[in-house]
Amino acid sequence: MRFVLLLTLAATLLHAQSFEVASVKVNTSGTGMSSFPGLRNGHLKSSNATMRQILQVAWGLSSVQITGPSWLDSDRYDLDAKAPDGVPDTELKPMLQALLKERFNLQAHPETKELPVYDLVVLKGGPKIQPADPGRPFTQPARLPGACCMMVNVKGTMDQLATALAGPAGRPVIDKTGLDGAYVYVLQYAQLGTAVDPDSAPDIFGAVQQQLGLKLESDKAPVPVLVVESANRVPSGN
Repeated sequence: MRFVLLLTLAATLLHAQSFEVASVKVNTSGTGMSSFPGLRNGHLKSSNATMRQILQVAWGLSSVQITGPSWLDSDRYDLDAKAPDGVPDTELKPMLQALLKERFNLQAHPETKELPVYDLVVLKGGPKIQPADPGRPFTQPARLPGACCMMVNVKGTMDQLATALAGPAGRPVIDKTGLDGAYVYVLQYAQLGTAVDPDSAPDIFGAVQQQLGLKLESDKAPVPVLVVESANRVPSGN
């Protein structure tokens, strides 16, 4: 099975459309601010991103679905690339996979593992989130006391929300809400284990219930994971 998966990965990289021009550089700024890679109108841009964050985008996985060396979370990179004219932004994943193979000599393979997960479901009272509406102005609320993080999406699907929740929840999250389309949501939460004042932000589990009208339920399920076997920490020349 692993041989077949490796062949599939190799075939994907072999036939992937390449970026027309691409700059990949190590970032040594030391700042905690970073941006995930995103392809908009054929332009890929990312700053101070960890390799784990880049791999998340390249394979469409949450952070907890990627295993590999410890430097995946420490070393940081800037990406700036342009796709050939006519290549849709939906081609980001195979193009980014090919770029990582070329510049970092990435050796990785996908697997499926039975893991503890959380199912994202709707509470009995119904969801508190609203469908995305371009005609409705969005105002970001003030940060709640004690909130360490704020998750904002004005046009997010439940699959995207499930992927984003996996990191702070510590497990892969599977969307079982049955909610289709795009939604507006703002999620503010405190670190797990933090003593929470009644007027302060709840932890991630409480925030999902109180602010979104959803719930994370413990479960086990087979989920895709990416195993990084090896990669160069310094990218090859631009």
